Amino acid sequence: MPFIHIHSLPLEPDRDIPALLSGLNQAFSTETEIPLEHIHSTWNFIAPGYYAKGKNTPSKHPAYHHPLLVELLTPDFNNPQTITIMLECIAHTLAQLASWPVDNIFINHRQAHAGSVFDDGQIVQW
Repeated sequence: MPFIHIHSLPLEPDRDIPALLSGLNQAFSTETEIPLEHIHSTWNFIAPGYYAKGKNTPSKHPAYHHPLLVELLTPDFNNPQTITIMLECIAHTLAQLASWPVDNIFINHRQAHAGSVFDDGQIVQW
């Protein structure tokens, strides 16, 4: 069930986002031992000028100023060590596959609680 959502301005130069997401899912699966078919990822582009850091509102995503914004959603049964592995895997994989500075990636982890998720036609309990 992990969901990885990435938000950025359009990148320059363009990246092969489908290949990047596929590679991210594969690395995440390998690192966490979660079956690949359970890992979801998206990359959403923010409209040019609609991401401000301070007063700076660029039309393309600057690699050294505005961080990539990443949200990770996982079930609440993962221990802190596993969450650390997940966060580091995402950061290092994005840095490698997107040619992005690892120190300019921001990842926020959220937990989905048993009984608060609807999936496969029902409320999920784990």
